[in-house]
Amino acid sequence: MSELTDRLTYSFFIPKPIIHDEEQWYFTNNLLSDISKVQDCLAGAGIQKGDRVLVSIPNSYKFICLYLAIIDYGAVVVPINPEMPEYELMAFLHRSRVVSGFIGSHHSSILLKEQAQNFALKSFFSVEEEAILKNKYDYSGSEWLEKDISGKIINRVPYETFENSLAVLLYTSGTTGKPKAVGLTHGQILAAIENIITSHELSAKDITYCFLPLFHINAQVVAVLSTLLSGGKIVIAAKFSASKFWNVINEHNVTWVSAVPTVISILLNSSRPSHISERLRFIRSASSQLSMVIARRFEQSFGIPLIQSYGMTEAASQICVNPLPPGKRVLGSVGRPAGLQLKVVDPNGEQCLPNKIGEIAIQGKNVIHHYIEADNQNDFQHGWFHTGDLGYVDKDGYVFIVGRIKEMINRGGEKISPYEVEEVIRQLPAIKEAAVIGMPNPLYGEMVVAYIVSRSSQGNSDDVTKMVMDHCEKKLSSYKCPAEVYLVEEIPVGPTGKIQRSKLKEISTETYHNQTSNRISGLFK
Repeated sequence: MSELTDRLTYSFFIPKPIIHDEEQWYFTNNLLSDISKVQDCLAGAGIQKGDRVLVSIPNSYKFICLYLAIIDYGAVVVPINPEMPEYELMAFLHRSRVVSGFIGSHHSSILLKEQAQNFALKSFFSVEEEAILKNKYDYSGSEWLEKDISGKIINRVPYETFENSLAVLLYTSGTTGKPKAVGLTHGQILAAIENIITSHELSAKDITYCFLPLFHINAQVVAVLSTLLSGGKIVIAAKFSASKFWNVINEHNVTWVSAVPTVISILLNSSRPSHISERLRFIRSASSQLSMVIARRFEQSFGIPLIQSYGMTEAASQICVNPLPPGKRVLGSVGRPAGLQLKVVDPNGEQCLPNKIGEIAIQGKNVIHHYIEADNQNDFQHGWFHTGDLGYVDKDGYVFIVGRIKEMINRGGEKISPYEVEEVIRQLPAIKEAAVIGMPNPLYGEMVVAYIVSRSSQGNSDDVTKMVMDHCEKKLSSYKCPAEVYLVEEIPVGPTGKIQRSKLKEISTETYHNQTSNRISGLFK
């Protein structure tokens, strides 16, 4: 048995409440019993060591139970968005080569359709009461896992797992090409957990509130596994709710939260509660760049430390994090490397001096050595994983992210970080959100284009966009200023709050802006 599963199992032998979901607490004995039942289902379906098992259900106690049972069994858990559309689902099933799965109602109905009978799964289990699957295993609703898988012979095989055994298979977003398959081992996940527990000073006294999607690495490792292994408790929600957030914090004496900049912005624009539990130690921000303006306003308004961090799937979540109070936190920085090695390199692979921008490269026990599936393995060079992120390290060792290599805007040979322009635009109180991309231009190669969301629907849209143009001209070098500014109703973001720049580029400018925006063009500088 790997050290990860060994330590997790050991931590469940102490009777106590551990996971809160849908108005009730589940105890460690509930979790151990349900894990055993899931593993009976896996054995009954003939799942072998290393087989890939899909999990497609919303955030819940059930999800955590399935996740733990699969990796403890020796199989590989493959979590996906339970709302993934049919076309994407079918493509994913064939690409990922999963052999079985635990499926919610949305995907169950898709797989039962006549035209979907050629899907790759040999069997699947329904996790919804209303889905009765003919000739398939079934457990359901309030009786979840209580039904007998009648007539099936269960030969439980005690598969042994090792540190290099695959535990989780995830796919990158694929914004710069085909999705890459990231396989994380038991050892890599455990190393990430230990880094998180140390940097966040987690203990059995901690209670976290988990609402980020569990089909992403952040919630899986940062919120769930790190909390379980440190002996803490989890309050889980299907999704983020601004109206419920502070009530949950106060009712359950939550001590820390893993969030994303979108959530922080929403909370900042909501009314401050009359009381905030003193037990809330910090809110952690990850998954995308946190605006300094928003961070400063949030801390001033709520008096809660915001701990900015940096991570990615290829590192089993965390790479850098700012120190907790009373340590020095640097707004705008993602903190210092946590439990791994990090360097910034130039295009020739040479390490950059402090404050010099280059590509961030990492290596460590939590970092993968290769992709399970990808067009190429060029991101791995001489033992280092090249992240594709551009940034620099200051003289004190704090890391700053300035953009992605393929997101950088090349205007006439001048390289422009979209993050820098967005940060300047967000300084305006009238602007709720901003996204900046590069668009093709016959004269300069690319031009800077900004999309903005106003805090108020009142006022002339031309006045708002002109205000943005004027502000940028005062704050930025002329080549960094947006050539065009679009006022839109919303900016597309992914499940973890990252701006989907590729979607902005794909949308037809004419069609999109005729429906949702007004436009002002500036002179090319």
